Amino acid sequence: MSLDIEFKTAVALALLGKELTNRRLLELSGREKPRGQHHMKYSPMDMRNIRYRLAKLTPDEKQTAIANNKQLPALIVTRMTKGGVGKTSLSVNTAAALGMAGFRTLLIDADPQRSASILLKIRINSEALHIGKLLTRTSKEADPDLPAALHHIISDGMFDFLPAHISMAESDQSLATAMGSYLRVELFLERNQAFLAKHYDAIVVDTAPGTTPISLAFTYAAHTPGNILTVVEPDGYSIEALESLESNLNEIEMVSRKRVGTRIVINKYHPTLKHVAESMGYLYSNYQSQLIESIIPQTTGFSRQFSTEDESKTLPLVIKDPSSIGASAVFSLVNQLIPIFGITLPGLQK
Repeated sequence: MSLDIEFKTAVALALLGKELTNRRLLELSGREKPRGQHHMKYSPMDMRNIRYRLAKLTPDEKQTAIANNKQLPALIVTRMTKGGVGKTSLSVNTAAALGMAGFRTLLIDADPQRSASILLKIRINSEALHIGKLLTRTSKEADPDLPAALHHIISDGMFDFLPAHISMAESDQSLATAMGSYLRVELFLERNQAFLAKHYDAIVVDTAPGTTPISLAFTYAAHTPGNILTVVEPDGYSIEALESLESNLNEIEMVSRKRVGTRIVINKYHPTLKHVAESMGYLYSNYQSQLIESIIPQTTGFSRQFSTEDESKTLPLVIKDPSSIGASAVFSLVNQLIPIFGITLPGLQK
């Protein structure tokens, strides 16, 4: 069952990333504050409408643009060759924040460990459809069972999810010996282009740590936006993993002649730790052009996403506590990812 969520004006402005007065935001929403409600609250669909009104598209122009859109959604592939850096948590919160910001977003769990599926409380059996099974198909016809496999996290189609299962490891094994397996994600996107273009503005993919055929296929597909999103923790292990990932990208370029770059987001930043300061210095010295300005701090909010006492309270931080420090950092990150990865709405320029 999908969530009907609303958030306060301060959160709406943070998601929008623009300097607007509260009154102007309300005008752009096209709604009036409900009588007796002290604070105005906004929904993801309000945010979508606000973006169109800011662009001065008429309702007819908006509907025409949506009906005629055939552009594949923007693709954000999160990769890291080391686990434990908070990649999954950031992937899920980024996808949720994009949905809250008015962009219809699909999150794909491409990791057999299914960490994203656990955070979103989605459990499937081995017979259910997951991305591994979809990538083993070689047909050029659209997958008729894809829509039914999606789970709706936020209402109005603003945040959907394709979960994973541990049996995805079998798909990896199958793809390991398949000719041209690195092309399978592109094939999946091309044959389902009509469905994906109609329903989504962005696709976020949480890949497995390390190097697997599925991760490699998604990494190769990222040559279209030009970059993958790499999550690092400011420590020596992550820095070594970054160098390993760069080697991995060089191998893809040698095989495919397609260059995939990296945009790096620093996660779990704690300014008082000595090793963090040293690692930050190294990252800025050697990867400055690839670093994203927004930094995600080490905060207890992310550890509180999971509830062992009441599973219904297990939610991504940006939904559970959108006014928190961690959520604010994610909103700032999302506003920087939008131009980097070319995320837009039908009818609006990138």
